[in-house]
Amino acid sequence: MTTTYASKLTATDEFAAVMNPTGAAPAVSNVFRPKFGVAKASTSSLSALPPSVERAVGAAEQLAQAYQKLRVEVLDRTDRAIWEMLQQNYGFVQQVDSSPQKRETRNELIRKIQIRDSQGVASNATTEAVIVRYVFEGLSRQTRNNYTITMEKARALDIPVTGFADFLAKNGGVGGVVETVFDHEAEEQATAKQMADAKAIDKSARTHWVTRLYSALAHKAESELAYAGEVTDWVPQDPKADATKSKTGAKPDPRYEKGNFVFFVTVRNPDTGRYHVVQGNVFDQAYEQQLLASIAERMDVTIPELSAAVQGLEHSIGFGALVSNESEELQKA
Repeated sequence: MTTTYASKLTATDEFAAVMNPTGAAPAVSNVFRPKFGVAKASTSSLSALPPSVERAVGAAEQLAQAYQKLRVEVLDRTDRAIWEMLQQNYGFVQQVDSSPQKRETRNELIRKIQIRDSQGVASNATTEAVIVRYVFEGLSRQTRNNYTITMEKARALDIPVTGFADFLAKNGGVGGVVETVFDHEAEEQATAKQMADAKAIDKSARTHWVTRLYSALAHKAESELAYAGEVTDWVPQDPKADATKSKTGAKPDPRYEKGNFVFFVTVRNPDTGRYHVVQGNVFDQAYEQQLLASIAERMDVTIPELSAAVQGLEHSIGFGALVSNESEELQKA
């Protein structure tokens, strides 16, 4: 199907039409014309409007007034009715949670939901979620989630049952409560971010020291692994290799750069107690760091203890002079 789009006549086009009404190639003198800006809509009323425009505006005004009347007489009352219904559910949730038969009540409601909806409910779902799912049958998942979030937020703020509907009214209804970040939530989010940042720093530090530990141990190891088999290179090719080369000083992407270690897969022979080397693997730097990080997080040692041990090992083997050349040596390998 071919779609035809009508061209929009700009002020410049109108000027050109006046200057060259025939549509022929414009004379040189005609191309030296000012570039008109887009005219701003006038805020003042026109002195005279066509009757059809006045009728259209009048009809729009009547619709606006009708909506305001509907809002006052129906919609606002409907919202209030929904809020009061949610308030009853909010109170029922607290009754269930405070009951000695809480677990049995929840399980029975979940069982009935599964039979009715042919769909399960997570066993770790909050009581709010279970009650909303049971009571508000047929509503969309998003609406049910909003109702659940609203009640959970109210409980976190210690809103009394009798004040739940007013709490919704004060905060712009269900949608307003869902979107509002209350003080306790802001504090929780800030704390969560601080914990995440601290965890990331700890992970990075541990991975750094484990990498240095293996590098130092490689220079201290007294035995070498005799392996003449194939070492599989798992480093993917950079799809933008040509474009990267053309950019001087472009930072290498660790996802496509060869790692510094070879990871061997071995199998122990239970009869001899010796290990058979099955395969050697070289990964990209990004994945290699993930492997080292996984090892580092399993080590039951603090970062100060780990750093002290690594630095002590480096000092004992005179590794300080090697550190500066480590990167170059690894890249050449």
